[in-house]
Amino acid sequence: MINKITCLVAFSVLTLVLSAQSGDVLHLRSGVVVPGTIINYTEDNKIVFKRAEDEIIQTYPLEAIEQIQQLPVAENETWQTTLPVAEETKVVSNVTLNDGTVYEGYIKSYSPDGEMRVKLKSGTIAVLMDTEVKEITYNMPRPKRGSEYLPEKPDTDKPAFERRKPTYDFREEGWFNTTSFAFSFGKRERAEQFFFTPGFEERTITQSAIGFNIQHIMGYQFKRMVGVGLGMSYDAYDLEDGESILSVFGHYRGYLSKSIVAPYLGLNAGYGFALTNKSQGVTTAEGGWMIHPEVGLRLGANEKSNFTIGLGYRLQDAYYVQERPFNGNIEYRNVTYQRFLFSLGLLF
Repeated sequence: MINKITCLVAFSVLTLVLSAQSGDVLHLRSGVVVPGTIINYTEDNKIVFKRAEDEIIQTYPLEAIEQIQQLPVAENETWQTTLPVAEETKVVSNVTLNDGTVYEGYIKSYSPDGEMRVKLKSGTIAVLMDTEVKEITYNMPRPKRGSEYLPEKPDTDKPAFERRKPTYDFREEGWFNTTSFAFSFGKRERAEQFFFTPGFEERTITQSAIGFNIQHIMGYQFKRMVGVGLGMSYDAYDLEDGESILSVFGHYRGYLSKSIVAPYLGLNAGYGFALTNKSQGVTTAEGGWMIHPEVGLRLGANEKSNFTIGLGYRLQDAYYVQERPFNGNIEYRNVTYQRFLFSLGLLF
């Protein structure tokens, strides 16, 4: 009885202006697909439906319906339907956007100005505009055991495994963590280099170098375009000379679309502490300011975790004093690292 009341509450609100849209499709549990227009919902849990094929008005019990699909009848038509807003509704909706992205959850409200709010499984409230929506499908609750509308035998024509289309369930609000590993490559400018040798000389050198970066960031996503956090990273800038830096920084992150695969912008800015390396003769090390803008892709829109790839450009200042073990030369180096970073990360 409760399920019937829930279904009735959920769908009775659809009838207010539903007649303004004629793109309804009923998917019956028997496998029959019936296009047409929903006329009304009755108190005894039945749908009054006008079939498009012959314009005959027929009544279908809710238990006989597996899905209710709504499609716009014209490209310039906006969604005019009043959607389920009851918190207790058990009707799961799939909202498909024009770009193919699918949002699965409960439609909480639909405003006259075309704003639709969908509560995803993650708890995130996704705000969509009616101009973005391609179709809406309501998945009806399964009838109770013993119902005459349940198939007596499984449908052998259907594949044993049917791959579901990925749905958007990304947490656009809440705490996040991201851990990444990156290869760094580029050039290193040594603005000043002094050699204390019998033949004293001063030179400016530009060198190419390859290193790596490991970092972790913890932050809070206020909305899709605004997330901030704090992070820490270890950079091995030059494995040959033993130059490495431990950095702490502030972080910004914003996702540019509501797609399953979404581009993002990131920015790290902070201070790096250079590390000494006595085994390689680095006796003095001083750090400096660091800034690191980044662009990348989030590869998925799952609630729990997603992979990311990114390409960034890192600027870092440092100062080193190093004694060469072979000849005893002492080098004083002011270094400006200019590195591209290609990163692979896990967002969770």
